[in-house]
Amino acid sequence: MKHILELSHTKAFDFLLQGASYSTITLPIYFDFSNILDFVKTKIGSKDFSVCLKDKNVFPSDFDNVNYHLLMNKDGRYAYRPLQLANPYLYYFLAREITKYENWELLKKRFGEFENRNCEVVSIPQINDDKDENITATSIKSWWEHIEQRSIELSLEYKYIFVTDITNCYGSIYTHSISWALHGIEYAKEHKKEKNLGKLIDTYIMGMQYKQTNGIPQGGVLFDFIAEMVLGYSDLLLYEELQRIGITDYKILRYRDDYRIFSNSKEELEKIAMTLQTTLAKLNFQLNSSKTKLSEDIIENSVKADKLFYIANLPIYKGEETVFNTLQQELLYILCLSKQYPNSGTISKLLTIFLKRISAKEHLLENVGVLSAIVVEIAMNSPKVYSLTVSIISNLINHLDTTEKREAMAKNICNKFSRLPNIGYLQLWMQRITFQMHTSMGYTEPLCEIVENKPNVQIWNNEWLKDEYTAEFPLYSMCTNWLRDTFTPIINIDEVSIFDY
Repeated sequence: MKHILELSHTKAFDFLLQGASYSTITLPIYFDFSNILDFVKTKIGSKDFSVCLKDKNVFPSDFDNVNYHLLMNKDGRYAYRPLQLANPYLYYFLAREITKYENWELLKKRFGEFENRNCEVVSIPQINDDKDENITATSIKSWWEHIEQRSIELSLEYKYIFVTDITNCYGSIYTHSISWALHGIEYAKEHKKEKNLGKLIDTYIMGMQYKQTNGIPQGGVLFDFIAEMVLGYSDLLLYEELQRIGITDYKILRYRDDYRIFSNSKEELEKIAMTLQTTLAKLNFQLNSSKTKLSEDIIENSVKADKLFYIANLPIYKGEETVFNTLQQELLYILCLSKQYPNSGTISKLLTIFLKRISAKEHLLENVGVLSAIVVEIAMNSPKVYSLTVSIISNLINHLDTTEKREAMAKNICNKFSRLPNIGYLQLWMQRITFQMHTSMGYTEPLCEIVENKPNVQIWNNEWLKDEYTAEFPLYSMCTNWLRDTFTPIINIDEVSIFDY
């Protein structure tokens, strides 16, 4: 499977300008940003950034809300994941700058310098061989093959494993460190006024976030790639420091901010862990203490805890078959698992199996209200599975025999969800099943207002651009005609399931 650095500069640009690369957020099927990106590409073309400014002394960094922020509840309580849809104009300028021939050659050379024999990195954005497979599925397969399976394999060579990850990785990236990563920290600090690639990336990102220098957007392939620039630099710094102190017999597997480090010496592994911590601290990163451990049990620590629990509790499931007597029993089992392992891949897998089963039923003998209540509780424990739980809810509601009952049930579910903070992302999915219902659900998320075709909705602040470039901007085209032409209140499994389990 190819990764982005194996593409030519022109093909890399085309890849980044695809709607699926622009946003990797799982949204309802009718959202498509291709028309907007094509419009920007046509309007801007090869024009210089400065030519497009309304005032040569006023920059996007002088404005708030240049990017669109979508808050996704993270734990069913107050924590949230701040997803972003990058301003399409700044996104275009940034993608164009990165994929200019000379800059692309610099990046390929620099990433080559980051590589070393002790560290295997598998999180550089990859290109799908299967055009029907989404980017998220490609990433998960890569993690499974190159992190989990490779970790188990390395148990034959090493005795100890150190597992850790970085706390709030994207939110911690210091934008000036991008220039350090691409040009070296000493050079970057001595040439602050030089308009090199690192400085330009830094400037565009600050333009997206009101001059803020801490953190980069998350929710798109381009920003995953930029994160890899800084993380790759940390790999190089770590390797050089370990070489300096004479530690050479170890192996690191890294998938973005997730580390697995192997050694035959516990003492050396502890030194590697300390060196990693100090190296990352120089780049404004911190290790997540709650996910950090050193162990002799490499195989058990190579497989995620939720997956081990699931395997240990077989044969409750065998393929898509189950020993549960009722749907309610099965959902209660998933609910218990979601409380023990919230937001886990196993919850996604079991909900997908359940969704397949419920989708195939023509008649439902069990109480729809009871089943829906359990599904809602699962969603509140595991926000990562919002799309799957809402798909199940759409199938359950469909078994109610009148429109009034279906709308009343949907209203009750919306009211329950509304008690959670940061539910903009969840509103998008609830709107997917309630779009044609007559009862008002009170969705306040601006993307929901786009779907409802409300006037004067602002998603991105483009006041810094000349009017000629924003005139006739096709904002509402992000919501396609699918709603008008093909809408069904039942969410098909293909819309929400990453894999065909």
